[in-house]
Amino acid sequence: MKRGILVVCALAFVFLFALPAAYAAVELKLGHFGPEGHPATIAAAQFAENVEKRTNGEVKIVVYPNNALGSPPEVLEQVIMGVIDMSLSGQDQIAKHVKLFDSVAIPFSMQGYEHADRILDGPFKEWAAPELEKIGLVYINSWEWGFRQITNSKRPILSPDDVKGLKIRTPPAMAYQAAMEALGANVLTIAFGELVMAMRQGVVDGQENPIGVIYDLKLYESQKYISIVNYLYSSMTHVVSKKVFDSLTEEQRNIIIDESNKARLLMRELVRKQEQEQIADMRAKGIQIDEPDLAPFQAAMGPAYEKIKKNIGEENFNKWMEMAKATAE
Repeated sequence: MKRGILVVCALAFVFLFALPAAYAAVELKLGHFGPEGHPATIAAAQFAENVEKRTNGEVKIVVYPNNALGSPPEVLEQVIMGVIDMSLSGQDQIAKHVKLFDSVAIPFSMQGYEHADRILDGPFKEWAAPELEKIGLVYINSWEWGFRQITNSKRPILSPDDVKGLKIRTPPAMAYQAAMEALGANVLTIAFGELVMAMRQGVVDGQENPIGVIYDLKLYESQKYISIVNYLYSSMTHVVSKKVFDSLTEEQRNIIIDESNKARLLMRELVRKQEQEQIADMRAKGIQIDEPDLAPFQAAMGPAYEKIKKNIGEENFNKWMEMAKATAE
């Protein structure tokens, strides 16, 4: 009798510890550069909560905002290596590994947010996903960051001529720099963490960023002129280590994709709603916010297009422009 009990216990012990790893609870790290309270962080929190709930606690997502796991380039490289599980990475960071991602930043190639949604959720994702897989990434979704606007402390920008000679800070990203140079700006690449102080000290005359960044960093305190030009679109791209993704069950993978879809829509809604509220508030604070005719700005992009085309390849450039045209209203 005792022997039988021992055998049963032994078999139960073996069974418990021989369960497939896919069914054991896993904890996945999600790193991104959005600050606390930003729509990216709010959407990521919803994503994490819903994934854990729907997997009955088998998959737990721990969100690390505000570069808590390292700089954007470092985090993305760690995801590629499978050290960090997933990230919301800027398209310019991904472009350092997959050139065609710089096509998203072709200036004035998108008419607005709805146009951006149609391209990124449709033909672009189908085109880019296989290329990301080659470097060990699963392309889940494009979330949001926003269209980029120009601010400065010197004068209203109503035409490309108004940009000439201004010292404009951009990120160290080729397409951004090429666009500002095409407008005649003197481009500087000051680190993002030093941007506020550079503005206040007059090291640079202006910069470019989405409205949300301009508002949250209170750049309007030293930048009295904002021009809504939507010159370039930035997205946060939700990518997962292929090694990590493949280790999950099919059901868990589907839940992650589904909840990323929902979080993407939430972030887009929040960013776009907040932008209108932030613009209204800055106008109430006395900031001059202009909405110039964009045709002259786009007409000045010839030199920028040539640089981008050389960087990403003519075939990639043309393919993006064809997709943009096909999805335009």
